Amino acid sequence: MTSSASGPAGPGTIPPPRPRVLAALLGTTRARVLVRIAARDQATTSDLVGELEVSAATVSHHTAVLRESALITSRRDGGSVRHTITPLGLSLLGAHGLPGARRTC
Repeated sequence: MTSSASGPAGPGTIPPPRPRVLAALLGTTRARVLVRIAARDQATTSDLVGELEVSAATVSHHTAVLRESALITSRRDGGSVRHTITPLGLSLLGAHGLPGARRTC
């Protein structure tokens, strides 16, 4: 196995954020949705539409995939749907050094 040009991280070091790796794994928009949900205690579909500047249908599609993958939970609250990141979602972000990883559940 070869190491990167910068070398492996030593014990106790925090690796740099790897958003491109997360985007490659999940897809760019889906990764952005997950990070935005993690940045808040919860986010509605409307919140995500406004922040990410994508359609409600796009947000709904991506949140459905994230929910089916157990990375978020969603619940209806009147006319809104509220999305919350799960411990698994936080772990995934933490593995990539991304925002939300330090939040406790």
